[in-house]
Amino acid sequence: MMLHTRRIGAFFSGLALYCAAMLMSRLLAELFGPNDIFYVFGGRDSAARIMGESLVYALPVFVLALGWSYLTVRPQRRGRRPTTAACIWGMGVAWLGWLFYGVFAAAQMPHYSSLSLTAMLLSSLVPPLWGLLNMVAALAGVVTAGSLARRFKPQG
Repeated sequence: MMLHTRRIGAFFSGLALYCAAMLMSRLLAELFGPNDIFYVFGGRDSAARIMGESLVYALPVFVLALGWSYLTVRPQRRGRRPTTAACIWGMGVAWLGWLFYGVFAAAQMPHYSSLSLTAMLLSSLVPPLWGLLNMVAALAGVVTAGSLARRFKPQG
């Protein structure tokens, strides 16, 4: 019974984690926007500049996902396995929800067809993916936290 409760909790935690990660990366992109530092890599629509921005915004997402999911997926007692899979399922459901929302948001953007493919895939402000590296960073944070939880089981 307790294991099912932990799995359900990890599922909803993964759901909330993905939503928080996407909102945080979007907020960072809106606050810090096109910074002059990134223009070293190229012009306004340069693929290298967009990649640099998305890497900078994905790093805090990874750190958030690592800390959040480590607290969620680690076993409470000795001998229990981490609930990483349930957390990833929750993230998958949240990703699907954000994707559907992004499709509707992209349909309402009149200038969407003029964006470059790199911007559509990597920018935290452009639907439907809202930054592919953010998604990868969140997933990598959960998987890393699960392997750390498996390696460092609590005693007791």
